Amino acid sequence: MELIIGIAIVLIIFFSSSIMEKRLKTIEKQNNRVIELLEEIRNNR
Repeated sequence: MELIIGIAIVLIIFFSSSIMEKRLKTIEKQNNRVIELLEEIRNNR
């Protein structure tokens, strides 16, 4: 029983960290795009 609980906890941690990693990569891409846009605006002035 304890083994099953341990395996379940490991799986939950693995999947939640995978989801968080995907979300962080998406946020990073968005931030990079915002920086590009701000640089374009600055250069056009």
